[in-house]
Amino acid sequence: MGRKKDNGGNMKLSVAAAAVLLLLAEKPAAAQAPSAAPPAPVPQFGLPTPSVFTSKIGFFTPERIDGASYPRVIQLKIGAQKGNLLATFARRGPLLIFRSTDNGDSWQQFSEVPQLEGEPCLYELPAKMGEFPAGTILACGGSLPGKTPGKRSLDVAVSRDGGKNWDYLSTIATGGIGRYDPLDRAGLLGNQNPVFEPYLLADAQNRLIAYFSDERDKKSGYSQLLDHEVSTDGGRSWGPPVYDVAIPDGLSRPGMAIVARDGKGKFYMSYELVSAPGYALEPRTNATHFRTSMDGVSWGDPKSPGTLVQDRWRQFPNGTPYIVWSPWGGPDGTLLVTGRSVIRDEIGRVGQGMFVNQHGGEGLWSLVETPIDYNIDVDGYSQTMIPLGDGREILQLVSVNSRIEYTKFRLPEKMPTYGFPWDQGPATGPR
Repeated sequence: MGRKKDNGGNMKLSVAAAAVLLLLAEKPAAAQAPSAAPPAPVPQFGLPTPSVFTSKIGFFTPERIDGASYPRVIQLKIGAQKGNLLATFARRGPLLIFRSTDNGDSWQQFSEVPQLEGEPCLYELPAKMGEFPAGTILACGGSLPGKTPGKRSLDVAVSRDGGKNWDYLSTIATGGIGRYDPLDRAGLLGNQNPVFEPYLLADAQNRLIAYFSDERDKKSGYSQLLDHEVSTDGGRSWGPPVYDVAIPDGLSRPGMAIVARDGKGKFYMSYELVSAPGYALEPRTNATHFRTSMDGVSWGDPKSPGTLVQDRWRQFPNGTPYIVWSPWGGPDGTLLVTGRSVIRDEIGRVGQGMFVNQHGGEGLWSLVETPIDYNIDVDGYSQTMIPLGDGREILQLVSVNSRIEYTKFRLPEKMPTYGFPWDQGPATGPR
């Protein structure tokens, strides 16, 4: 049925073969009539909608890089370098900046951010903020080891020349070092207080917002929460933390917030919800949820788990999610969400696919195939994507085998519909 080896050498179903299971009646050869018609296949539950592969699959570097993960990419919108792409990723050491001048077909190392390491974010200021003109580039991430003994901060660096040179700008938040500890995750110790995974975006008032994961309030029952801070001077200074998703049950761990804004001004925050009620603590299911805001700072009741991203078959993205908005696909554009894996109806977790929604986040999502297929046990952590051109073509970046892999594909011309009670239109998808 089309089996192939994964990165670890184990056999797994290919995307095409795993999408459909044919149940054939087994009979002795002598008992079968030669002219008998073959049995009908079982309906194809949860089949991804095909996409169009539009480029090679390439790598940022020919060699492996220890700790390569968390790829991030932006396309410059302002100034002489308008249209160029800048990308970075986490590794063991200062952030490297790569640049593409040909719409993501090739990449070259461009610079280094000596002030930052790990869990990065890149952002181009869309308007003047404080002393910084529109087009100023910011990078954020974890501070370098040893900056403050026993502490780890989320810092911001600024580039005034399109990402070539970088200066330290500010510290968003400071917490403990942080390490994976099952007892701490299970609420039995509560002696860690790190901050993780910053993300920058302008709110509806063109103030700079830093969203991040926070473990500093365990004594109040928050194993981990999502909060934000506001800067009114372009990231030079920051206000107090405001809780966005915070569930004080001692176990739930909302994390890894990414925020996108659509063409009508609406904001969408995606995040994983680790150890939510109904799921085992370890291994975690980490279902991807989202919530919306009209201003980028007010996200509703922090104690609410939000809305699960899921399709008609209850399939959903799992862990380390990322959300973007594309102007292509109709009056509401297209929302796209990835996870480290996809929970499939019939085959469990797979390392391939993303979910799209063309109705402003309302209703069900659709699973779309993606070109990069990877081993979910070691690869795919916090991948990213960005729409190009009119928004139908998508550039995807994924960590694979200690390198950052990139490729491009076009979204399907039409999404399947399933009729009442799932959609308003006629049923066009597999039943």
